[in-house]
Amino acid sequence: MPNSENMEVDCKRIEELEKVFSANHYNGSGNTAFRIEEGSVPIMLSAPHAVNHFRDGKLKAADCYTGGIARYLRELTGCSIIYSASFTETDPNYDSPEDGGYKESLKAYLKTHPVYLLMDLHGAAREREFAVEMGTAPRKRKEDASLLQYPFVDDVIKAILEEKFLSLNTEKKNISKNVFFAAKNQNTIANYISAHTNTACIQLEINREYRETEHSLAMQSLVEGLRDCISYFSTLDWDKLRRTFE
Repeated sequence: MPNSENMEVDCKRIEELEKVFSANHYNGSGNTAFRIEEGSVPIMLSAPHAVNHFRDGKLKAADCYTGGIARYLRELTGCSIIYSASFTETDPNYDSPEDGGYKESLKAYLKTHPVYLLMDLHGAAREREFAVEMGTAPRKRKEDASLLQYPFVDDVIKAILEEKFLSLNTEKKNISKNVFFAAKNQNTIANYISAHTNTACIQLEINREYRETEHSLAMQSLVEGLRDCISYFSTLDWDKLRRTFE
């Protein structure tokens, strides 16, 4: 795996990797509903809305470039990834775990692979006031329930992304948490997986402005930030940290 920290983000490569999702008007070109690609570091990305999908019987459009970004970050960092590969009449982030198999297959993978953190990538509309919103499945007695014994995760992501966005020519640089998309529903990936495995999870809703290759500086900054997050988290002694925060 090459040292990616000093490499410039290649938006053209992300476009190439996105084609498996954008094929057939974003119904995807995969022959399976989803795919898991094993990595070499203890971090994993999820892109459940990389293609069109159904929710409550209504068609919902793909979260463009979440799949391409996930595949690209695997190339850069060696992280594991899971993503929806073709259109189905289910929503992995909304339906029960038995529907479609995405969450159950992810849970099984995490029980047999040393992954300490799952970052679940989603897309938010351009009109949203934030650049990225973090969801940590807050509950009455625990604000960041999906982070398990690792309460620092959201602070690290926020600090890294804010530094990357600082020089961008946009008013949308804010990294919010649990305002609009908190991952509270028990069937969200972040909520369900953190409740049924030992893997901490965080949901990341990414503004459309940061998911366009024509606004390449914004996308570059986002991908650089996520790359640096993965690289940093990959160096940690998670078992020692768990004992520290227990």
